[in-house]
Amino acid sequence: MNALADRFVSQLARFTPFGKRDDDPLASIKSATRWIENLPAGDAFKCQQAISSALRRLNEDSTQSMKNRLALFMLLDEKSHDLQDTLVRQYLRNPRMARPQESQLWHAVYGLYWEVARGYHALVLQIARETDTLQHEKWVPLITLRAIRAFGQLLKWRTVRYLPAGEKLWMRLHNLYRIAETGGFTRQTQRTYAEDASDCSCETAYQHILMLNLANSGTLYPRQIDLLDRWLCGWHGLFQLDKTFDPGIHNFAVDLSTDHGPRRVRKPDSSKPLRYWTTTSVLQKLQELQTALQQGRSPARLGLTEHARAPESLELVEYLQRQWSSLATREQRRAPRESTKRLVDVTHGLSAIVNQIKAADTPASVSPYGTGLDYKEADDVQVYGFITDRTRERVSHMHVPAIKKSPDVERWVMHDESEYGYGAIVESRDKDWLRIGALIGVKAHDARQWKIGIVRRLSRLNDDTSSVGVETLAETPTLAMLHDTTSSGYTVNGFDNSGVNLPHACLWLAGNAGPDSVVIDPVHFMPGKVFQVHGATERKFISLGSPIEHSEGWLHVVAETVNS
Repeated sequence: MNALADRFVSQLARFTPFGKRDDDPLASIKSATRWIENLPAGDAFKCQQAISSALRRLNEDSTQSMKNRLALFMLLDEKSHDLQDTLVRQYLRNPRMARPQESQLWHAVYGLYWEVARGYHALVLQIARETDTLQHEKWVPLITLRAIRAFGQLLKWRTVRYLPAGEKLWMRLHNLYRIAETGGFTRQTQRTYAEDASDCSCETAYQHILMLNLANSGTLYPRQIDLLDRWLCGWHGLFQLDKTFDPGIHNFAVDLSTDHGPRRVRKPDSSKPLRYWTTTSVLQKLQELQTALQQGRSPARLGLTEHARAPESLELVEYLQRQWSSLATREQRRAPRESTKRLVDVTHGLSAIVNQIKAADTPASVSPYGTGLDYKEADDVQVYGFITDRTRERVSHMHVPAIKKSPDVERWVMHDESEYGYGAIVESRDKDWLRIGALIGVKAHDARQWKIGIVRRLSRLNDDTSSVGVETLAETPTLAMLHDTTSSGYTVNGFDNSGVNLPHACLWLAGNAGPDSVVIDPVHFMPGKVFQVHGATERKFISLGSPIEHSEGWLHVVAETVNS
């Protein structure tokens, strides 16, 4: 019996590689290398989690010697890169993931970066604190640089999920930079990892993080944040930090003694450890890129990565010009925002908005059972001249009365309001749809008329609540039906039964100063496609013009006049 138990424990140990055994992968570099080579190659998530667990164990193990711990940590960090990149690509390429899958991937990516960041941070502090670590001082510039970059990734991935910095990340990052200043290696260029395309220094890596944070206003998609992160890798030569303030040059500053990021220079306090810089060179670079993109040059040839598309690159460049401008030339708010508290009804998604506008347009006198008579009611009218109580009772069992409050409608409390939109703090735990670019319908709680809104800003305050900024379109939406004027070519007894000619519901927006436009499902869009319009306009035919804006599940496009 004991032999059988021993065999069972032995088999179980094969599936728990971090058990306390003689062949513990953290025992030596050789055992760690062998363990990494035996990880299941076909499962990136499982391998990444295994290395993340190993890094966590190493961070919590105080018995390792400095030499062994440093070598093991650097090995595990370097071997995790390909796996981490695989999970990052999966996350960024699947913006429509359900919340559980998104949460699992995000926590896996963030968890590994956290272990790397805190491990290198602890190593830097230990070497700086101990006097018998002179043999390891040559590694301080490299591990400080790696620590700075890891903290930068933590801040980036919190931005990707619209979370505040938290966890004293800024304070730890500032302390690392001050260590680099004290050691005199802030501008010492080195190759952080073997696969990097170019060298960098602690100063350029630190300022890279500062510039990425300045671009964060809660309005960028995760893909745009990642794209900007990649662009900044090629712009390191455009930045330099200064300790002395020059009011004629510097327009941004960061306080190394506080737990927050960079800000525009207003009234600098000379008694604080401030570092200053100017964005003049990068703004000039952005102007050159804007001109080249408008002239039709491809983003790849301009060094904006191979997978970047021209429209999104131009949009991001113009956005950065506003975010990185000086205090005097920064973009002003279009309208003053006033604090207020009032209830509004909110529905999301094109089909839900269409249904709510249809319900709002239904006359109050219309029966909840519909506008026509049931055939049994019609028989009663023909025979008796009225509808009998027996028939009324029978019909009432066949129909479900209309529910006044639709399950598609939520109730929000708006906290501020301007001419162009609202701000609200809402419960967001079960709102997978609440993302930048989401299309919503919004109206005052006691009103009947719906307006179209778009989620422009999102900041998750905690696991349960989010701060949301909604821009409302000036035009009042009207329900319209678009009939396709083309035929599928497949008919049965002279009738087209393919469903191609079924009408499509859309939201018609009558332009006050500009052209009319429609909000449609993207699946129905084709440039120049002609539709016959019923319900919202005197025009009988329109063609779809240039797209104005689009996001998941909707497309706002110009409606051009077509002579019938």
